[in-house]
Amino acid sequence: MKRYGKMAACLLLLLALCACGSHESKVAGVWQGDGSMDSGIAGAVDGAPPFDGAERWEFDGAERAVATVSGRDLELHYYASDDTLTLNDGGETSWGIRYEVKGDTLRIGNATYIKVK
Repeated sequence: MKRYGKMAACLLLLLALCACGSHESKVAGVWQGDGSMDSGIAGAVDGAPPFDGAERWEFDGAERAVATVSGRDLELHYYASDDTLTLNDGGETSWGIRYEVKGDTLRIGNATYIKVK
């Protein structure tokens, strides 16, 4: 009987961990904003990151993101932690920016996006 109890406890723990989901899946979807995004990140050499001014974001829930900036799509890789979204354009440079998801609202830096899909 103890054996089945241990198996049941392991299954419950596994189910609880699966239900939590990843941080990447929390931002999954298509988000629309007004293009006011200003990350506040300014490198001495590189200037502002290429996703500043993004009016739309699409996150696949795994690692791929597409930011639409001035009508052009910019493909990025992303990783999300509790409060930081790390974006990389495939090169050596990565940018970390604060984010927050509340229901159908995503806040990246100082910009607010509404989930449309």
